[in-house]
Amino acid sequence: MAYHLLDTIVAVGSPPGGGARAIVRLSGPSVADCVERLFSPNAGWLGHSEALPQMAGWPGHSAALPQRATAVDGNLTLPGVHSPLPADLYFWPNARSYTGEPVAEFHTLGSRPLVDAVLRAACASGARLAQPGEFTLRAFLAGRIDLTQAEGVLGVIDAANPRQLDVALDQLAGGLSRPLHALRERLIDLLGHLEAGLDFADEELPFVTPEQLRDELSEARRAIADLGRQLQSRHRAGELTRVVLVGRPNAGKSSLFNALARRARAIVSHEPGTTRDYLSAAVELAGVQFQLIDTGGICPRDTPDRESADTTVEQAIEEVARRESRQADVRIHCIDVTQPPNMSAESQPAAPSAGNYDVLAYTKADLVDLAEEELPGPSVSSTTGQGLDALRARLRNAVLRARSTPDHAVASTATRCGQSVQNATAAIDRALAVVDSGGGEELIAAEIRVALDGLGRVAGTVCADDVLDRVFSRFCIGK
Repeated sequence: MAYHLLDTIVAVGSPPGGGARAIVRLSGPSVADCVERLFSPNAGWLGHSEALPQMAGWPGHSAALPQRATAVDGNLTLPGVHSPLPADLYFWPNARSYTGEPVAEFHTLGSRPLVDAVLRAACASGARLAQPGEFTLRAFLAGRIDLTQAEGVLGVIDAANPRQLDVALDQLAGGLSRPLHALRERLIDLLGHLEAGLDFADEELPFVTPEQLRDELSEARRAIADLGRQLQSRHRAGELTRVVLVGRPNAGKSSLFNALARRARAIVSHEPGTTRDYLSAAVELAGVQFQLIDTGGICPRDTPDRESADTTVEQAIEEVARRESRQADVRIHCIDVTQPPNMSAESQPAAPSAGNYDVLAYTKADLVDLAEEELPGPSVSSTTGQGLDALRARLRNAVLRARSTPDHAVASTATRCGQSVQNATAAIDRALAVVDSGGGEELIAAEIRVALDGLGRVAGTVCADDVLDRVFSRFCIGK
């Protein structure tokens, strides 16, 4: 869709059909000329005590137009309409308007033939009919709002219930934009320190230490994870909550899947890597339904299992498992109690917090003697049934908490941004791996740029024309 941003555009900004009032909205460089040709003011400003000087013969006298946002009552003179049409003019003359350019609105009678006459008169005075979403597109291109806020406008228009309206209004007010822009600023500052160090490599100046790099990247990783959870928190009508079993190979995930599903769906073997794809089953716990998903194992970095997983097949299995884990509403972290504690944080997740919907399960409890009070989660045995009731109770509560979490993003934003957030997360993970291995700062800087590109696609600072077409073509005319 081609947008000509130097044109002055006009459209009806009120709902279609008859009504007591209708709004005709104009935006663009020639708005003042259109107003002067069509509108004649009455005796004073709406909401202001001072009188408008030299009101007689306003058409053709630009000096009489207000230089600040204001409202004037008056009349529209329309070709083919013999009597003046009463109207209020709301005028924003500068870049502080919604679109960042001169904007005017005529509020007049809601008669459709009269509104059509106003549109024709505006077009005859130099405007053209706006395309869907063109007003909000101009606000986005002028930097008045970012792309998530533009989608918030669409969410307000499309809201079908009070909850959806609240989500859209929060997004329009910057509920996603503020943390997103703060995160991008931090990464840009970090990238600046790295590039300064590269520019002055011969000076041996410590612009940023490895410890500072690790701390900043870890904080960015947490912030991106929070953003991802905001985008994934949407629960469409009829969609079951996704509960995913995650853990290392041979951690007892498939046995636990069968026990929770109460039927033998997954293949169980002592050989690691038996689960090659993922399995799913609908499960109900005391009236609470969810979709249970079994995945292949994920080998943490710097472990002996890592070497045996470095084949194309194993990497593909892990990628499926990581994808399902990212898309989960609730994760069951399966930890094999027969194996020694692993130094990798990835294999020993922290105990779930109040805002975390993950559950820990210490599997194969029938094979060792455990001090139950020392564990942050239930010890379970899929063979004997030990601890399964406790796990089911925790799992049911986690599903209920996840299901009751309010949405933080309108549907179009969640759909558009999911892959970009995943790309940013993967880039930060690679940057952290480079820091841990003592790699060059130029490699870290390259990964930060990739992360910034992903976050920029969420905000719309990096955006292809086809994405803009897809977003704004869904708007109605006049928005």
